[in-house]
Amino acid sequence: KPVQAQDRSLDKQATKTTTPTLGEDQIKKLIHDAKEDILRELQQGKYDKSEGTGEPGAPDQNPETVSEKIRAGFVDQMMEKMKHEFKEQLKIKGLVNEIKNNLNPHPFRDNRCECPLFILKVDELMDVSTCEDIRNALSLLNCSADLMIVTAAKDIQLAKEYCYPPREPIDYSLAGLYHDTVLKLTSQQKNEDSYNPQIFHDILYECEPHEFCMKVFTHALYANPKRSGEELQKLHSTLQALPTTSFNNIAKVMVKFSYNDLPKEYKSCFLYLAIFSPGQKISRSTLVARWVAEGLTSKEDWPSSMRQANRCFDALVGRCLVHPADIGTTGNVKSCIVGDPVHGFITAIARKQHIVETRLSHHLARHFSIFNDLQLRSSDRIDKFFQGLSKSSQVSLLKVLDLEGCQCFGGKNQRYLKDICNKMLLLKYLSLRRTDITQLPSEINNLRELEVLDIRQTAIPQHATANILLLKLKRLLSGHIDPNNFGSSSRIPHRIDKMVSMEVLSNVKAQQSYDLKDIGKLWQLRKLGVVTDDKDSHLKNLLQTISDLHECLRSLSITTIPVATPCEAEFPDVKNHPKILESLSIKGTTQNGRLLPFFIEGYNNKLAKIT
Repeated sequence: KPVQAQDRSLDKQATKTTTPTLGEDQIKKLIHDAKEDILRELQQGKYDKSEGTGEPGAPDQNPETVSEKIRAGFVDQMMEKMKHEFKEQLKIKGLVNEIKNNLNPHPFRDNRCECPLFILKVDELMDVSTCEDIRNALSLLNCSADLMIVTAAKDIQLAKEYCYPPREPIDYSLAGLYHDTVLKLTSQQKNEDSYNPQIFHDILYECEPHEFCMKVFTHALYANPKRSGEELQKLHSTLQALPTTSFNNIAKVMVKFSYNDLPKEYKSCFLYLAIFSPGQKISRSTLVARWVAEGLTSKEDWPSSMRQANRCFDALVGRCLVHPADIGTTGNVKSCIVGDPVHGFITAIARKQHIVETRLSHHLARHFSIFNDLQLRSSDRIDKFFQGLSKSSQVSLLKVLDLEGCQCFGGKNQRYLKDICNKMLLLKYLSLRRTDITQLPSEINNLRELEVLDIRQTAIPQHATANILLLKLKRLLSGHIDPNNFGSSSRIPHRIDKMVSMEVLSNVKAQQSYDLKDIGKLWQLRKLGVVTDDKDSHLKNLLQTISDLHECLRSLSITTIPVATPCEAEFPDVKNHPKILESLSIKGTTQNGRLLPFFIEGYNNKLAKIT
C-alpha cells in the first residue's frame, strides 16, 4: 500500500542521512513516532482535504483515486514534519557533542565528565514535551547534569511542570520575593481550611511593578497575618477591577487595605498627618506631643498617652504608611515623611470626616488645632491671623499653636505673644521654635493647661524662663540660636520643684546650685539637658540630683563651663547610679577628672549612646 511504501522509503532515507550523526535507536524511535502520528491522524480524519482534490469545475473522479491522492498528500505533509524534527534533533545532537568536547574529565571516574550546570534562558515558556526533549538530549552526555530554566514569563502553573522532581518553581521576580516573605509570615495558618497561598501570589502580581504597593501589603500582613480568605479575595477582586493599573490607583487600594486594619486611635492619628504638606519632614517628638495635646489618644494620663502615641508612630512606620526620614544611633526613627499617594488618600478621608478644615491650606492648617472655627482664606498669611487676634472670639478653644519657623514677631509685633497668652487659655502645645520672638512675657503663666513649651533656636533672653510656673508643663524645650554659646542657655525656673509633671527639661542653665538640687524632685523626668559651671557646689548637687532620678532618667546631657575658680574637691560618693539611662552626652571636663566613670558604674547599665 502507498503508506507502507512511503514508510519503507522513509526508513531507508532516514537511515542513510542520519546514521553518522544520530544513534540507531534514536532514529528508529523517531520513525516509529512519526508512523504512529500518521496512523492516528488518518483515523481521526485530521488531514488537509484540499490536498489531492481536483480543480473546481473538473469532471468527477473515481472515489478510490481521490482517496489515494488525499492519502499521498497527507503523507507528504508528514514527511515535511519528519524532516523538521530530524533537523531539530541534529541541532540538539550537535550542541551535545560541542558540550561534551568542552567538559572537563571527572577527577575520580574514568570515561566520565564533571557534572555541568546548564542555564537555559527562554523568552516564553515552552510546552512540557519540548522540555522533556531537552532533558533527553542531555542524557547523551553520559554524565549527571543540572538544568536551570530562566524566564521572565509569569505562568507559574506551567513552570511547575518544568520542575523535576516535582516542586514549586523558584520565583525571583520582585513579586516572587515578597511572596516568599508573605508565606513565611502566614505559615502558622497553613493548617486552616481557608488558607490559600495562591491568593497572596495573585495579589502581589496585581501590584507589579510597584514595589511600594507590595511592601504595604506585606507589612500589613506582618502586623496582622490572620486574614480571612474573604477579605483577601475581595482585595484581589478590587485590584482586578481597577480601570487602569497606574501606581496611584493600586497604591490607594493597598493603603486602604492597611488603614482599615488600624485601631481607631491609630486611624485618627494617621489622618492627622493630612495637615502637613506631602514630603515635609515631621519630627517624631513634635508629632506625638501634638497627637496627645489634640486628644487623639484614648489614655487619660500623659505618660500613658505618650506611650500610645509612640506605639502609633512606630506602627505607621512599620506598615510603610510613612517613610523614615532620620534614624538615631539607637535605631529609633526620629522623623518621618508622608508620600504623595498616602497623603492624597488621608486628605480625602480627613476632609470627609471633618478632621481637616477644608478652608485652610497646608501652610495654615499645620499651625492650629485640627478642630477650629477659624475664618481664614487659603491665600492669607499667618500674620493676618495675629492682626485681629486681640479682638477675636474664635481662638478660645485652640489647644495647639505651632508657629515653628514663622517670622511674624518683629518690631511692635512682639505683642502678639501677649495676645496669645491672654486669648488661648486652653493651649496645651505652644511652639515658638525658630521664630523671631525676643521676649517671653509674664503672661505666659496664664496658659495653665500648657503641656509643651518649645522656645528652641530663639533670641529669648536667658533670664526670661526663670519666672515660669506652669504646673501642668511636661516639656520645656529651650536653647539659644547659637548652639555653642552655652552661657546664654535659658535659666532653670526658680520654682521648678513645683512643676512635678515635667518629663523633658532641655538645655537649661543653673544660676544657683540649689536649682540643680530642686530638679531632683521631678520624679517623672525622663530627659535632662543641663548646663552648669565647673564649681564644687554645682557638680555636687548635679550628681545628687542624678542619683535621686536614677529610676526615671533615660537621656542625659551635661555641659560644664570653665570658671575662674574651678572644682577641686573629689566627687562625692552617691547612693544610686542611673538604672535605665540609654543616652549620655558630656561636653567639657572638670579639673578633677572626667564625669564618665560615674555613669558607667553599676550592674543595670543600659547605655546605648555616648557622646
